[in-house]
Amino acid sequence: MAYNFGKRSFTLLIFLASFFMMKAQMLDTKLDNQNDVVASDSIKISLLTCTPGPEVYALYGHMAIRYQNLLSGEDFVFNYGTFDMNAPYFIPKFALGLMDYQLGGVPYEYFHGHYSNDGADIIAQVLNLTPEEEIKLMNLLIENFKPENREYRYNFLYDNCATRPRDILEKCVDGEIVYSQDTIKSTYRTLLHEFNDRWPWSKLGVDLALGAEADRPINARQKEFLPSYLMEHFNKAVIRDGSGKERPLVKEVNVDKAISPLDETPEFILSPMACALIFLAISLLVSICEFYRKKIVWWYDLCIFLAQGLTGIILFILVFLSEHPCTSSNWLIVLFNPIPLFFLPRIISRGRCLRSDLYHIIYGVILTLFIIFFGLIPQNIPLTVLPLALILLMRHTSHFILCRKI
Repeated sequence: MAYNFGKRSFTLLIFLASFFMMKAQMLDTKLDNQNDVVASDSIKISLLTCTPGPEVYALYGHMAIRYQNLLSGEDFVFNYGTFDMNAPYFIPKFALGLMDYQLGGVPYEYFHGHYSNDGADIIAQVLNLTPEEEIKLMNLLIENFKPENREYRYNFLYDNCATRPRDILEKCVDGEIVYSQDTIKSTYRTLLHEFNDRWPWSKLGVDLALGAEADRPINARQKEFLPSYLMEHFNKAVIRDGSGKERPLVKEVNVDKAISPLDETPEFILSPMACALIFLAISLLVSICEFYRKKIVWWYDLCIFLAQGLTGIILFILVFLSEHPCTSSNWLIVLFNPIPLFFLPRIISRGRCLRSDLYHIIYGVILTLFIIFFGLIPQNIPLTVLPLALILLMRHTSHFILCRKI
């Protein structure tokens, strides 16, 4: 649901060029609409929906607004999903929910080439707007396009490349946009699963990051953070004016098929569950060897608890520091947290001397309760987590059995 222009200088050049060209075109359009009916018919404004692609930022599709003047040949795309991956601290900002996106403008040919070459179809919903509504929409977009208004704080679920075009369209119509009822019950997580099921590692990452809030029922409007759902709702929507007269919001639908086929190459040959089960089997073999040799394999503990603690740092940031929605009430913080990092030197030193530690008893009890009541946790936790919890429980159990001296 995003679009990376690459070099900031190139992006800025495109922005400025598009801004002044569109500004001049709008003046011409206003005059045309006052004096020439045929000219007004030459203006087409469409909502573009790009089908999902294999990249993480494209898994859920993308949306933008297209402006065409069929007489002059001008063809631009207003895109609320632009960002610069070369910006300082991009990854930390994104993790903390502090990433600013911006409205960009590029020729349609450039926009089409980027997505079509990545295997995405572009579906254009030509909007059934009056000339006055078209002028109002373009003026709002141009105002948004000014450097001082261009940036906004991106929010994946509430304020993104799909909700921004919807909100600005609702401001420009003479009356209101009335949507048909969508009564199918969904949550943010189930909707995201519709798009990332083909990419199990990305799906696991999203499931680990989202907390219990993502499993609460959402209404039809909340579903529109996904471009395909907003497109579907627009197809059935009508514009109702003050007198109650209605007209369809979408006049026609056109599809630009992708130039290149969608890359269906798996992210990794093994699924997350397969990898978790392999590590579980390895952990079982390590434990058997420990019981046979009466000796803790300390370097394996180092790997396991280090991985647990580092994963815990990421979850700690998402739960307590991030502004991302739906990450603050994540029950996985019980399993993955930074606490093992503080105890790691003690775990290794006491394990090598076969000296027990209260830490293993306490955390073993917590893990046992987590596994027993797994199905009752008010959060949709991926099953891949269960083998990981068993691995951790197995390590604590080995210490409890083999290490007798406190």
